[in-house]
Order: sequence, then structure tokens, then C-alpha cells
Amino acid sequence: MQIKKQKSLIQEIRDEYQAEVKKLKRKKFLLKAKLLLTIVLPVFIILLSVKVIKTFVRIKVRDIFSKKPRDSKGRENVQVSKSQGQGQTQEQTQEQTQEQTPPEPEQLKPAVPVPAVMTPVEKEIITPVPVMTESVTVSE
Repeated sequence: MQIKKQKSLIQEIRDEYQAEVKKLKRKKFLLKAKLLLTIVLPVFIILLSVKVIKTFVRIKVRDIFSKKPRDSKGRENVQVSKSQGQGQTQEQTQEQTQEQTPPEPEQLKPAVPVPAVMTPVEKEIITPVPVMTESVTVSE
């Protein structure tokens, strides 16, 4: 059984001060957390979503404009001039357009690394040449 020592007035004041500092630090931390969660994080989410939407729209627009135009039945919609269309059936014009369209490009093969050839480099060793100077004499 330990006997508790009675604290002096200075120790009690110091303990109260430490408790207040601890409370203030906790309040400061909670305030920072609230600001982060209510202001910074939503702004970050909004900016990120805008960037994602812009990228998505850019990809969709690129896809739309890179495809060949098609009619309502899913066939390619190719303009036929009047001189070609006279006296020919629709099947003949489709055959001609299929012949005129270039074949689909082949799928690209994955890149294969090129082996590097290590060749030694010749080193030139430069040796300093001492410079011969004449001694200077001071005449009085």
C-alpha cells in the first residue's frame, strides 16, 4: 500500500495546464479533420470526376469518328455516284464497294526487345607534357 503524496500548488497548476494543452491539441486535430473531410476531400473528388468525364467523352468521340458510317441495317453506308449506279443492281454496287475498301490492318504483334550488343570502347590516355619555361631574373 502506497501513500499518496499531496501535490504542491505548482504541481497542481502544471497538471491543469497539461490537461488544457491536451484538450486544445485534440480540438485542433478534430478541426483539421473536419476541414479535410468537408472542404478538401469533396473538391478533390469533384476535380477528379471532371477529369475522368473529360477523358471518357474524348474516348467516346474518338470511337464515334473513327468508325465507318453504317446504315440502319448495319451495312456500310457508301455513297455511290450516279454513273456507277445506273444499270446495276444493289448487290453489284455492294460487291464493288467491298472490293474497293482496303483490307483490315493486321493486329500488331507485341514488341520484342532487341538484344543489345556491347562493344568495348577504346580509351585514349592523355599524358600531360611538362612545359619548359625560362626562369625570370629580376635585375636591380
